[in-house]
Amino acid sequence: MTDLVAPRPIAWVSSEDGQGRRNLAPFSYYQAVCSRPPMLVLAIAWHPDGRMKDSLANILERREFVVSHVGEAQLAAMNQTSAPFDPEVSEWDAVGVVAEPANVVGPSRVAGSLAHLECRLSHAIPLGVGAPGKPSTTLVVAEVVHFAVAADLLVRDARGRLLPIDPARLAAVGRLGGIAYTRTTDRVSLARPEARKP
Repeated sequence: MTDLVAPRPIAWVSSEDGQGRRNLAPFSYYQAVCSRPPMLVLAIAWHPDGRMKDSLANILERREFVVSHVGEAQLAAMNQTSAPFDPEVSEWDAVGVVAEPANVVGPSRVAGSLAHLECRLSHAIPLGVGAPGKPSTTLVVAEVVHFAVAADLLVRDARGRLLPIDPARLAAVGRLGGIAYTRTTDRVSLARPEARKP
């Protein structure tokens, strides 16, 4: 399924537990799902032995997190944070990712990322069958309560309307099957068609 449902955007999720211990992990079951209010979904699998992943435990406890954009410049560091670190180990410190404060939520965001979506939990929906009595995955539905975007990505037309962000400047990467990733350097633009009148 992960080979076929591709490319997938990557959510580089920062969260904290109740003791302030910081976690940073990438997830590629991630998508924007609502515009008013802005909402996203994030699917977090459980460990095969029935333990909750640290990110999910933190999100359920603190009810907030940050998704930092993964561009080509962050690809290697993002991949390093996917290692199975113990809960007491901070991926920030282990990998050397620099943090900066978020605007309206507690968890830090990744310094140098071009965009950040600061989120608050709306729903957590268990899915599937994992270890006895545990789900396979929890679907996290969250509202984006603050957008932080690098100023040079935001360009307005003569009437003051925001133009689409230049994909070349955003330099997004996506997840494919296996250990493969893709860049957005090869793009095709298609105008929206008009309905044909009979």
